[in-house]
Amino acid sequence: MTAIVPATWDDLARECDAWAALGRQVALWWRDDDAVADTPALRRLLDLAAGRAPLALAVIPATLSPGLADAVARIGGGIAVLQHGFDHRNRAPAGAKKSEFPAERPTADVAAALARGRDTLGAAFGARFLPALTPPWNRFADTHRATLAGLGYRGISTYLARRKPAPTAKLRQVNTHVDIIDWQAAAADPATRPFLGTGRALGLLVGHLAAKRTGAADGTEPTGLLTHHLVHDTETWEFLGELLAWTAARPMIGWHDAADLFPEFGD
Repeated sequence: MTAIVPATWDDLARECDAWAALGRQVALWWRDDDAVADTPALRRLLDLAAGRAPLALAVIPATLSPGLADAVARIGGGIAVLQHGFDHRNRAPAGAKKSEFPAERPTADVAAALARGRDTLGAAFGARFLPALTPPWNRFADTHRATLAGLGYRGISTYLARRKPAPTAKLRQVNTHVDIIDWQAAAADPATRPFLGTGRALGLLVGHLAAKRTGAADGTEPTGLLTHHLVHDTETWEFLGELLAWTAARPMIGWHDAADLFPEFGD
């Protein structure tokens, strides 16, 4: 893994100024993973997003509680629902990186699970559900990608800068790039899910924006914030509030709705 170069709020301001000098908007979007139920953390997340930024809620269909759909329905707008796999179970071979959809899993099995999850979320969330897949652990074997469009999916979202906007016909890819949980520390102590730290989180944000601006990354891909509301500690929540307030004060920054990032083909 490439080392993260820490940054400050002043560094972020300078990067935003560089975009503004080019007459370009700083495009962001926000995805939160592992939603299953109406919890205090979920309500805190929705309250934080309200009026500040559109939120794409990645929901696990197999463990969906009816209360989650009710909680989302109470929100006037700004919340989209994406599909977070089907059951979030690791099916990778022993010793391999975790994946619900490894290459070794039969494609027919993958297709059946995805279709079941798609139908579950469509029934629960109606028009708020976008048929876009966010695979658990951000891994989805290339051997299965051709099945997605055939099942009616219009998008996929993983982690790190995308290689191309459309990995297969009629399938858009819009990734996330700023995961604010320190997963390396969590691996060392599985009982914790600590905040990455302001310097490193801003480093990821500034780094991807600079890479887009200079052509080292796809300049048309919105920079994606990735959160996991169920495991946020106090510092994580505080950073999120500060980031949303900071961006709201700067007109050159635009938070994009997932519905605009994953529109129906032909629109």
